[in-house]
Amino acid sequence: MNFIIEVIIESWHLLLDASVYILFGLLVSGFLRVFLNPNSVIKHLGRGRFASVFKAAFLGIPIPL
Repeated sequence: MNFIIEVIIESWHLLLDASVYILFGLLVSGFLRVFLNPNSVIKHLGRGRFASVFKAAFLGIPIPL
Protein backbone atom coordinates (compact mmCIF):
# COMPACT_ATOMS: atom_id res chain seq x y z
CA MET A 1 0.00 0.00 0.00
CA ASN A 2 2.89 2.33 0.76
CA PHE A 3 4.26 1.88 -2.77
CA ILE A 4 0.98 3.01 -4.34
CA ILE A 5 0.87 6.14 -2.20
CA GLU A 6 4.46 6.98 -3.13
CA VAL A 7 3.66 6.55 -6.82
CA ILE A 8 0.68 8.87 -6.51
CA ILE A 9 2.70 11.49 -4.62
CA GLU A 10 5.57 11.38 -7.13
CA SER A 11 3.10 11.57 -10.02
CA TRP A 12 1.58 14.67 -8.44
CA HIS A 13 5.04 16.25 -8.07
CA LEU A 14 5.81 15.46 -11.70
CA LEU A 15 2.52 17.03 -12.79
CA LEU A 16 3.30 20.15 -10.74
CA ASP A 17 6.76 20.42 -12.33
CA ALA A 18 5.36 19.98 -15.84
CA SER A 19 2.33 22.24 -15.35
CA VAL A 20 4.20 25.42 -16.30
CA TYR A 21 5.27 23.89 -19.60
CA ILE A 22 1.83 22.45 -20.26
CA LEU A 23 0.19 25.84 -19.69
CA PHE A 24 2.80 27.57 -21.87
CA GLY A 25 2.16 25.05 -24.66
CA LEU A 26 -1.57 25.58 -24.43
CA LEU A 27 -1.09 29.35 -24.53
CA VAL A 28 1.18 29.19 -27.58
CA SER A 29 -1.13 26.79 -29.39
CA GLY A 30 -4.08 29.09 -28.66
CA PHE A 31 -2.22 32.07 -30.11
CA LEU A 32 -1.24 30.05 -33.17
CA ARG A 33 -4.85 28.97 -33.64
CA VAL A 34 -6.08 32.56 -33.46
CA PHE A 35 -3.41 34.26 -35.55
CA LEU A 36 -2.56 31.68 -38.22
CA ASN A 37 -4.79 31.14 -41.20
CA PRO A 38 -5.73 27.42 -41.45
CA ASN A 39 -5.49 27.55 -45.25
CA SER A 40 -1.87 28.64 -45.11
CA VAL A 41 -1.06 25.82 -42.70
CA ILE A 42 -2.76 23.32 -45.00
CA LYS A 43 -0.88 24.78 -47.97
CA HIS A 44 2.50 24.29 -46.30
CA LEU A 45 1.95 21.15 -44.22
CA GLY A 46 -1.09 19.42 -45.64
CA ARG A 47 0.16 17.70 -48.76
CA GLY A 48 3.05 15.52 -49.69
CA ARG A 49 4.98 13.22 -47.43
CA PHE A 50 8.61 14.16 -47.11
CA ALA A 51 8.37 17.93 -47.51
CA SER A 52 5.57 18.37 -44.96
CA VAL A 53 7.30 16.19 -42.38
CA PHE A 54 10.56 18.07 -42.91
CA LYS A 55 8.84 21.47 -42.56
CA ALA A 56 6.93 20.39 -39.44
CA ALA A 57 10.10 19.02 -37.84
CA PHE A 58 12.05 22.16 -38.73
CA LEU A 59 9.34 24.42 -37.27
CA GLY A 60 9.06 22.25 -34.15
CA ILE A 61 12.77 22.30 -33.29
CA PRO A 62 12.74 25.62 -31.36
CA ILE A 63 9.72 24.68 -29.21
CA PRO A 64 11.62 22.64 -26.57
CA LEU A 65 14.39 25.22 -26.45
